[in-house]
Amino acid sequence: MHDQVHAGKATLSSTGRFKRPMDVVEATDVTVSEKLSILRAWETDERALLRAEDEGMVGGEHAHLHRVREALARLQSLRLGRIEPPRQTGWENP
Repeated sequence: MHDQVHAGKATLSSTGRFKRPMDVVEATDVTVSEKLSILRAWETDERALLRAEDEGMVGGEHAHLHRVREALARLQSLRLGRIEPPRQTGWENP
């Protein structure tokens, strides 16, 4: 059980396996729910970096929250595309 917790934390590490947030979206061996968890954790990390920058703590990595938000938006649109196909309005020609 203890090993499973650490394995789960390692899976959610945004900096370990993925270089860019969009790499998470494009990964084929990760479930959608895992992708969401990874990107949300990454978003939390980026917000912390922004707070640190705002407080004058510099010298480390720069925050790229916009990239994480773009990846989350892309994943959400892909998810919706799979779940809800375009509706037919009756105006289309057969």
